[in-house]
Amino acid sequence: MTQPSQSEFRELVRGFFEQIPFNRQIGLRMQDLDLENLTLSARFDLRPELIGNIWKKILHGGVIATALDTVGGLTAMVAAYQRLGDIDWQEKTARLSKLGTVDMRVDYLKPGRGESFTCHGSILRTGNKLVVTRMELVNESDELIATGTATYLY
Repeated sequence: MTQPSQSEFRELVRGFFEQIPFNRQIGLRMQDLDLENLTLSARFDLRPELIGNIWKKILHGGVIATALDTVGGLTAMVAAYQRLGDIDWQEKTARLSKLGTVDMRVDYLKPGRGESFTCHGSILRTGNKLVVTRMELVNESDELIATGTATYLY
Protein backbone atom coordinates (compact mmCIF):
# COMPACT_ATOMS: atom_id res chain seq x y z
CA MET A 1 0.00 0.00 0.00
CA THR A 2 1.25 3.50 -0.79
CA GLN A 3 1.68 6.19 1.83
CA PRO A 4 -1.45 8.33 2.31
CA SER A 5 -1.46 12.01 1.38
CA GLN A 6 -1.49 14.56 4.21
CA SER A 7 -5.25 15.04 3.93
CA GLU A 8 -5.80 11.26 3.85
CA PHE A 9 -3.51 10.85 6.86
CA ARG A 10 -5.36 13.61 8.74
CA GLU A 11 -8.64 11.74 8.13
CA LEU A 12 -7.05 8.43 9.21
CA VAL A 13 -5.98 10.05 12.50
CA ARG A 14 -9.45 11.55 13.00
CA GLY A 15 -11.06 8.17 12.26
CA PHE A 16 -8.74 6.39 14.69
CA PHE A 17 -9.44 9.03 17.35
CA GLU A 18 -13.20 8.62 16.93
CA GLN A 19 -13.00 4.81 17.16
CA ILE A 20 -11.62 4.85 20.71
CA PRO A 21 -14.64 3.94 22.86
CA PHE A 22 -13.52 5.95 25.89
CA ASN A 23 -13.17 9.08 23.76
CA ARG A 24 -16.81 8.66 22.78
CA GLN A 25 -17.74 8.00 26.41
CA ILE A 26 -16.40 11.35 27.60
CA GLY A 27 -17.34 13.16 24.38
CA LEU A 28 -13.74 13.94 23.34
CA ARG A 29 -13.63 15.09 19.71
CA MET A 30 -10.55 15.90 17.67
CA GLN A 31 -10.53 19.55 16.59
CA ASP A 32 -7.29 20.27 14.79
CA LEU A 33 -4.20 18.46 13.56
CA ASP A 34 -1.26 20.51 12.31
CA LEU A 35 1.12 18.12 10.55
CA GLU A 36 3.73 20.80 9.96
CA ASN A 37 4.07 21.87 13.61
CA LEU A 38 3.04 18.48 15.04
CA THR A 39 0.26 19.80 17.24
CA LEU A 40 -3.16 18.34 17.91
CA SER A 41 -6.19 19.56 19.83
CA ALA A 42 -9.40 17.95 21.03
CA ARG A 43 -12.48 19.28 22.79
CA PHE A 44 -15.22 18.02 25.11
CA ASP A 45 -18.15 19.51 26.99
CA LEU A 46 -18.90 19.22 30.68
CA ARG A 47 -21.58 16.60 31.35
CA PRO A 48 -22.95 15.38 34.69
CA GLU A 49 -21.12 12.05 34.45
CA LEU A 50 -17.74 13.85 34.14
CA ILE A 51 -18.09 15.76 37.41
CA GLY A 52 -15.76 14.79 40.24
CA ASN A 53 -16.87 17.27 42.88
CA ILE A 54 -20.68 17.38 42.97
CA TRP A 55 -20.83 20.40 45.29
CA LYS A 56 -18.57 22.60 43.17
CA LYS A 57 -19.52 21.00 39.80
CA ILE A 58 -15.91 20.62 38.69
CA LEU A 59 -14.37 18.13 36.31
CA HIS A 60 -13.07 14.83 37.69
CA GLY A 61 -9.26 14.63 37.78
CA GLY A 62 -9.35 11.29 35.97
CA VAL A 63 -11.17 12.88 33.04
CA ILE A 64 -8.52 15.59 32.92
CA ALA A 65 -5.71 12.99 32.93
CA THR A 66 -7.52 10.94 30.27
CA ALA A 67 -7.91 13.92 27.95
CA LEU A 68 -4.24 14.85 28.39
CA ASP A 69 -3.06 11.26 27.79
CA THR A 70 -5.29 10.77 24.76
CA VAL A 71 -4.19 13.98 23.07
CA GLY A 72 -0.55 13.38 24.01
CA GLY A 73 -0.70 9.84 22.67
CA LEU A 74 -2.23 10.79 19.36
CA THR A 75 0.22 13.67 18.96
CA ALA A 76 3.02 11.17 19.67
CA MET A 77 1.59 8.77 17.10
CA VAL A 78 1.67 11.47 14.42
CA ALA A 79 5.26 12.39 15.31
CA ALA A 80 6.32 8.72 15.28
CA TYR A 81 4.61 8.24 11.92
CA GLN A 82 6.61 11.10 10.46
CA ARG A 83 9.82 9.91 12.14
CA LEU A 84 9.45 6.47 10.55
CA GLY A 85 9.58 8.11 7.13
CA ASP A 86 9.02 6.09 3.99
CA ILE A 87 9.23 2.58 5.40
CA ASP A 88 6.64 0.05 4.26
CA TRP A 89 3.09 1.11 5.22
CA GLN A 90 2.28 -2.24 6.88
CA GLU A 91 5.47 -2.15 8.94
CA LYS A 92 4.76 1.44 9.93
CA THR A 93 1.18 0.72 11.04
CA ALA A 94 2.31 -2.40 12.93
CA ARG A 95 4.86 -0.32 14.80
CA LEU A 96 2.38 2.47 15.56
CA SER A 97 -0.24 -0.01 16.79
CA LYS A 98 2.10 -0.78 19.71
CA LEU A 99 2.31 2.84 20.86
CA GLY A 100 1.72 3.13 24.59
CA THR A 101 2.21 5.47 27.51
CA VAL A 102 5.45 4.81 29.42
CA ASP A 103 5.25 7.73 31.82
CA MET A 104 2.95 10.70 32.39
CA ARG A 105 2.93 13.60 34.80
CA VAL A 106 -0.15 15.76 35.34
CA ASP A 107 -0.12 19.11 37.12
CA TYR A 108 -3.59 20.20 38.22
CA LEU A 109 -3.35 23.99 38.29
CA LYS A 110 -6.97 25.06 38.82
CA PRO A 111 -10.27 23.32 39.52
CA GLY A 112 -11.90 22.08 36.31
CA ARG A 113 -14.62 24.70 36.11
CA GLY A 114 -16.25 25.45 32.81
CA GLU A 115 -18.74 24.35 30.22
CA SER A 116 -16.28 23.13 27.59
CA PHE A 117 -12.63 22.14 27.60
CA THR A 118 -9.91 21.98 24.95
CA CYS A 119 -6.77 19.92 25.21
CA HIS A 120 -3.70 20.85 23.15
CA GLY A 121 -0.75 18.56 22.50
CA SER A 122 2.69 19.30 21.11
CA ILE A 123 5.97 17.45 20.69
CA LEU A 124 8.98 18.02 22.92
CA ARG A 125 11.15 15.27 21.42
CA THR A 126 10.88 12.42 18.94
CA GLY A 127 13.43 9.63 19.10
CA ASN A 128 13.81 6.23 17.46
CA LYS A 129 11.57 4.51 20.01
CA LEU A 130 10.21 7.22 22.33
CA VAL A 131 8.20 10.41 21.86
CA VAL A 132 7.84 13.05 24.59
CA THR A 133 4.79 15.31 24.48
CA ARG A 134 3.50 18.36 26.31
CA MET A 135 -0.23 18.87 26.83
CA GLU A 136 -2.45 21.62 28.21
CA LEU A 137 -6.13 21.63 29.15
CA VAL A 138 -8.02 24.93 29.08
CA ASN A 139 -11.67 25.86 29.56
CA GLU A 140 -13.80 27.98 27.23
CA SER A 141 -12.37 31.14 28.87
CA ASP A 142 -8.86 29.93 28.01
CA GLU A 143 -8.04 29.43 31.71
CA LEU A 144 -5.26 26.87 32.11
CA ILE A 145 -6.70 23.98 34.15
CA ALA A 146 -3.91 21.39 33.89
CA THR A 147 -0.70 20.56 32.08
CA GLY A 148 0.91 17.25 31.35
CA THR A 149 4.12 15.78 30.06
CA ALA A 150 4.19 12.22 28.80
CA THR A 151 6.52 9.71 27.19
CA TYR A 152 5.22 7.18 24.66
CA LEU A 153 6.98 4.06 23.36
CA TYR A 154 6.43 3.01 19.74
